Amino acid sequence: MNGAAVIGMVILSSLAAAVLVGALAWWWQRQPRPHAPARSRNLAASDDVGATTTVAAAPTAGVLQRRFLLLALGVGPDDADNLRVQRAVVEDVVAALTRADLSSRYTPRRPNLLPQLIQSVNDSAASSRSIARIIGSDAVLATTLLRIANSALYRLQGQDVQSIERAVTLIGNDGIRQIISAALVQPVMESNNGADARFSSVLWEYTLRLSLAAADHARSVEREDGFAAQLAGLLLGLGAALTMQACADVLARPPLRVREPGTLLELLERCSAPTAVRIAQHWKLAPSIVQALQQVGEQAPGGLARSLQVGQLAASAAMLHAPGQLSEDEAIAALSAQLPEHVAAWLWKRVSQYDGERA
Repeated sequence: MNGAAVIGMVILSSLAAAVLVGALAWWWQRQPRPHAPARSRNLAASDDVGATTTVAAAPTAGVLQRRFLLLALGVGPDDADNLRVQRAVVEDVVAALTRADLSSRYTPRRPNLLPQLIQSVNDSAASSRSIARIIGSDAVLATTLLRIANSALYRLQGQDVQSIERAVTLIGNDGIRQIISAALVQPVMESNNGADARFSSVLWEYTLRLSLAAADHARSVEREDGFAAQLAGLLLGLGAALTMQACADVLARPPLRVREPGTLLELLERCSAPTAVRIAQHWKLAPSIVQALQQVGEQAPGGLARSLQVGQLAASAAMLHAPGQLSEDEAIAALSAQLPEHVAAWLWKRVSQYDGERA
């Protein structure tokens, strides 16, 4: 065999080997084989080969809402899985809240000044002095309004606001409407005493945050009526307070039964929103407010109801953050799961600045 033939054979052998390797590689890629699970969004790779750091998933709105209620009821994290529900008590409370002959006790009369104040605030010709005069006619309302106006949620300057007229001037019509409605609702929410006094105090703080966050989200994101969202948020808190009152009444009747946090938790989750709906209907509030309250908890709610759900999430996160049960990163992550990051950060700053002092 001459040299040319040898070279030809070498070339042919090389080509055959290359074809064979390519065929084997193609066959190998086509074979089913176990593979590493896809990287989760909650896993962040480190610079070390093979090392990963797990980042906890953002807690959902429902989880945070339940954790807040347990906190408000005085249930520690270690006891949350061992709660007992008294079914007979639950059914008795539901009946008390819905029966026509008893429900009037749990459907407070619309505050007398509410329509007059709303009309005055909506009137562009009404001066701060005339609005202040209406508020000043009710000493309890005036005192409550000033306390809310000077809370961290609403304060716009370092010094306390000393007069109603000054509060109206500084805060503006939107702000004063929110404070007026909160001041009218607060006395009903804080009427509980005894074992439920602490719960009422915590619930009021939560409700202020909820209503404020819902109003801000409605105006800025949903382009809805912020005052409607704020009033609906207040009614959610009022519904929870009246649910607790109904439970206290049932437990005080024979046969006497103990106060079980698990029972209270189930009642709050089951009855707060329906009670708020009944109050809104009784007060003849706008149909949009009634509809938003009816949609709380639904998967695809309307704009106002979405704002209420965001308000519940933000308020729950803030209340859990205050005693150290939720970090700021976790709170913002929970909000960011439903909102753009910059909106979540802005809303968190808004609701977390409240210093815990009762308004």
